Amino acid sequence: MSINEMTIRNFDFYEFAGILAPGATALTGILLIAPNFTVPDLIRELSVGGLGLFAICAYVVGHLVQGLGNGIEWAWWRLYGGLPTDWVRTKPNRLLAPAQLSAMEGLLKKRLGLGDIEISRTTEDQWAALTRQIYAAVAGAGRAGRLDVLNGNYGLHRGIGAALLLVLATGVASRSVNCTFVGGTLAGLALAMFRMHRFGRSYARELFVQFLQLSPSESDRKGT
Repeated sequence: MSINEMTIRNFDFYEFAGILAPGATALTGILLIAPNFTVPDLIRELSVGGLGLFAICAYVVGHLVQGLGNGIEWAWWRLYGGLPTDWVRTKPNRLLAPAQLSAMEGLLKKRLGLGDIEISRTTEDQWAALTRQIYAAVAGAGRAGRLDVLNGNYGLHRGIGAALLLVLATGVASRSVNCTFVGGTLAGLALAMFRMHRFGRSYARELFVQFLQLSPSESDRKGT
């Protein structure tokens, strides 16, 4: 088995979409704007073994890029009143109908074995803990496949946004970019943030809808 096969087979969907792809974006972008480095150089040097090494480097860089992405994420959602999963507590009409919200409050007690809970009165940290238990219940029932895909794509676009910001900062600092590059990178950054926003909202809605759809036999597991 080659290093490429071992590398690819050991990446799950989130690692590929949320870590490897943003890392490759940042690494390639920085290499291409580095002085005395051109696209043909990259193509000639990227052998089969080199591709595996590049993937490993991209994976490492991807984790660092997602550190920047966490900061971008925090700032972005603060503009919208918190993470989409928190909207059901602060602005429920963005995600659920009033009847769905009422049903959720009953199901938190019935299906998760919790006491009476009024969602709007929970704190941000309390609701975050409850949201994790809701996900555990959905995953335990085998209903988390679509959620994991949405989460992977959310991480992908958060990472791409962070990677583009890093590439842009590197280019500006090295004075090796022009206005066209800056404009194109900013446009890509805006699109990545737009897509991140859509996937984040879709994830939150899907999580709560799947929880509402758990059958009694599924909910007996209580996410444990």
